Amino acid sequence: MTVNIVGAFLAGVFVVQAILSRDTSGYDLIAFLSGIGITAAIVFGLWLWLIRGDHHVSFGIVFLWACVFRLIGIWGEPILKDDYFRYLLDACLFISYGSPYGIPPESLFNENSLSSACVEMLTGVNNPHLSTIYAPVLQYVFVLSHILSPVNLDLLQFIIVLFDLAVIYMLGKLAPARMVLLYAWCPLVIKEFAFTAHPDVIGVCLLLAAFIFKKHNQTALSCILVGLAICTKILAVAALPFFLFRQPIRYWLLIPATAGIVYFPFLVGQQQTDLTILAYFAANWQFNAPIFNLLSKLTTDDLARYICLATFLIWFSYFFKRHTTLYQACDIPRMDWVFGVFFLLSPVLNAWYWVWVLPFAVLWPSAWAWTVSVTVLLSYIIGLNISGSELGDYQVAFYAQVMQLLSVAVALIFDYRHNRLRMPRSD
Repeated sequence: MTVNIVGAFLAGVFVVQAILSRDTSGYDLIAFLSGIGITAAIVFGLWLWLIRGDHHVSFGIVFLWACVFRLIGIWGEPILKDDYFRYLLDACLFISYGSPYGIPPESLFNENSLSSACVEMLTGVNNPHLSTIYAPVLQYVFVLSHILSPVNLDLLQFIIVLFDLAVIYMLGKLAPARMVLLYAWCPLVIKEFAFTAHPDVIGVCLLLAAFIFKKHNQTALSCILVGLAICTKILAVAALPFFLFRQPIRYWLLIPATAGIVYFPFLVGQQQTDLTILAYFAANWQFNAPIFNLLSKLTTDDLARYICLATFLIWFSYFFKRHTTLYQACDIPRMDWVFGVFFLLSPVLNAWYWVWVLPFAVLWPSAWAWTVSVTVLLSYIIGLNISGSELGDYQVAFYAQVMQLLSVAVALIFDYRHNRLRMPRSD
């Protein structure tokens, strides 16, 4: 009964958020952060009550309310982000030109071959001088949505939510329902996928499925899925060593073969893929990166990137060696640590990136991972979202970066004191 009461109250809060998101005068940043704070406090408070009181909740109840929250998000409008213009435009370009790669939107303003609905997307695309960065698997999802209903954001949101619900379903097979609740009712997840239609959850879903099939010794299928995950977001390449370690060469070949099949339609007659623009952003873009910003001020921007990358690779080498020593080959690794360390050292940490951490933080709950799931939303405190601000459009307020850094530091200390930062041996 308590869980249902809390679920109903949260649904009411999300309805308010959806109503505010549909206000044509614009979404207020204070209202957004207040709503996130309220929902996060309620969800984590409920989880603590379930854990400390040893209360149980059925997976069906957790999943039902997760569906309700996401349907509310689909009814709402994207909150404080306009990336969906690019998704819908990519599908238009895919249909019209056979590929969205290598076609900067600004080159199409006088183009007559696009429908009026597609032309409307041009006016909302950010960075119109750059072609798309979204990988092939995402492009197939975008074009599927377009074929079913052209330039329909609600449908695209619905498809993305299906992948999100698949993640919840898989987590239900791996962890108790009260642990799955952390992800299923997480405000960050609901905001970024149901409301704002960020497609990262597609890659998360494929990667989690790959680990589950690997756990059940279905190596070939797991390699195909991890190959698809990499073709959804290159970040998934960090999981490759766990799939290929001590495997026969045929599995090593299966992953690039999968990637080749996925990329093939875009390589025929094309000079660019998503990797071209990805390389540009990797070399030039920075956003919401307190550690990287500090290093770049002490050294140079380029040197800071090399230091952060080298630090991650050294740490990852140590972590991988420890994992292969302490765990069996079928065990799911601590990808919350892998992705978490990578993002904390990365020059770019968009809020929705953190969702790569959260499914694994369900399996190994920690204060630091779930604290960041809330405080990373402070990255929306940028000039673009503050009327009359002296901040640059994509410049995060200094105090917001400090609050994020301090919060994760406090959470890490808490986890350390409670012995949550060690790697227990596999049973």
